Amino acid sequence: MTTEPQTDVTIAVFGATGQTGRHVLSHALNQGHGVRALVRDPSKLRVEQDGLTFITGDFDTIEALHETVRGATHVICCAGGAYGKGYDTGMMTRFVTRLWPILDAEPSVRTFLFQSVFFAPEPDGSNPVILKLLAPVAAYFTGATEMLRDNTAVTKFIAANRDVSFDTIVTRPGKIVDKQGGALLVASRTAGFAPITFADLGAFTVSAVQDASLLGTYPFVAPAP
Repeated sequence: MTTEPQTDVTIAVFGATGQTGRHVLSHALNQGHGVRALVRDPSKLRVEQDGLTFITGDFDTIEALHETVRGATHVICCAGGAYGKGYDTGMMTRFVTRLWPILDAEPSVRTFLFQSVFFAPEPDGSNPVILKLLAPVAAYFTGATEMLRDNTAVTKFIAANRDVSFDTIVTRPGKIVDKQGGALLVASRTAGFAPITFADLGAFTVSAVQDASLLGTYPFVAPAP
């Protein structure tokens, strides 16, 4: 990964208390980056460290969205939602659409990374054949049909609205497990079915958002060969 040499990195995180987000938060802080995190309940962060600023609010609080990205150089969204009937239909599409002009108006923002789902296709609908065949079946049996539809819509929105002041990356991690990390992950054009950990995904995401070679791409995330 070709990471930009930066000493002035501040990362805004949406979904900071989630399974990926908490590792993004931890890794970014350990790397010495400033972090701004939007949270509904600050006690869920369970982190007290120099460089961390938390903003209390939710995806519907416009003022909080502005404050979260204020001064950020990179913005990461690794938020998700409940599987099955509990999924808030269209939640990520509504959020990204609401966030878009705020990102465009913030002069410090260089890159926005959206963590999508494994089976989501690229904006033109292209996907490896095996994923096209498995996606509807896997989504149905895991209760992720609405989540897949929502993430697919976000990807299309991002691609259709690239005339903004910042660059974008959409990542598509595969199966993620909550185990101890330590493996190197890479951006891949090939869909990988080997499981990855939330810890390693957090480290990858912090590096990826600073990687100039990934701008404008939709990579899968897989273990290094």
